[in-house]
Amino acid sequence: MTTGTETGTRALRALLAVPGPFLSVYFDLDPRPEMGLDAEERWQGFCRDLARQGAGTHDLDALTRRFLSSQPGSGVLAAFAAGGEVAHSAVLPGCEQRDLALLAPLPRLLPLLTWRQEHPAHVVAVVDRTGADLRLYPAGATDGAPRTIVGSDDEIERNRPGGRSQMRYQHRAEDSWEHNAVEVAEVLGTALTEVDAHVLMLAGDVRARQYLTKHLPTWVRRDVAIRPVSGSRSPDGAWPHRMAQVEAETCRAGRQETSALLRDYAEQLSPHGRGAEGIYATVRALADGALRTLLITEDLAGRRTAWFGPGPADIADQPATPPPDTTPLVRADLADTAVRSALLTGADVRVLPPGAPGAPAQGIGGLTRHTRHA
Repeated sequence: MTTGTETGTRALRALLAVPGPFLSVYFDLDPRPEMGLDAEERWQGFCRDLARQGAGTHDLDALTRRFLSSQPGSGVLAAFAAGGEVAHSAVLPGCEQRDLALLAPLPRLLPLLTWRQEHPAHVVAVVDRTGADLRLYPAGATDGAPRTIVGSDDEIERNRPGGRSQMRYQHRAEDSWEHNAVEVAEVLGTALTEVDAHVLMLAGDVRARQYLTKHLPTWVRRDVAIRPVSGSRSPDGAWPHRMAQVEAETCRAGRQETSALLRDYAEQLSPHGRGAEGIYATVRALADGALRTLLITEDLAGRRTAWFGPGPADIADQPATPPPDTTPLVRADLADTAVRSALLTGADVRVLPPGAPGAPAQGIGGLTRHTRHA
């Protein structure tokens, strides 16, 4: 079982490898005083709803144990149970998904993926003249891995007695600051690559940030969005405010990624482009393993069905008679089925809000790996 804030593709693929059916739960752990019910009473209502849908006792007990281990007020609990165990769970701070309880052949991953794309991979760096404190956040993570860099040059003070030696002391200190910035820049480039991040939040001493920016690898200055945030390495009480800034900037970066993707999609919707639009074209691309990015609207869930089999690319928009001695296809929600095939065939998934400008017709489409031929 995976827990915490793990929402990476590898964990979701492991979840999809578990035999269903699945209980999918999204439960807001924040207090709801306006409802007149505490969290445990609301959870009991959840369990009654799932039991009416046909959920088994062992799955409900496993989910309840996971709920009881959660910290009140920490966000939305996303949990998926099958075979009497919680196959995957994550707490999603700031998630806006309404409470949801569902028994279905496949897990309902759209809300989790929506939250994850609003938290793209990023690195937070707080620098001074001696080094830096880093936190590395893979996509969808809320707990950053800490890393400290201590520069090898320790002559950082330039305030010396006056006289002819003053300028010499100042230059020596400036050289030390810059040498330390070079070391920080090198480690920072590696850290960004490690979590595949294209967003860097930078805080700390102004002069140290100037030196660091100057010495960042060329690809970082070209491909990474550098966003200033407040605070310093000293315990100045700025941590909560800085993290609020990081959260806001990360969400903004996620929205910008979606906008850029939709612009690319619009350009590729041509006879010889890489755009697929609508149910038939998208399902066919998924079945061929040809889809690179799936675009899907939130409100497609619950509107249409499709069929899936044991293989990653086993998906069909219409029922078909399977050949003898083969496993028959299973009917499931179209959105869940498309997400399953996308994740298992190595495609990215981008969830769009209902009515998003530029969204594909029928609420589903995507970019293929290769240009279509007429």
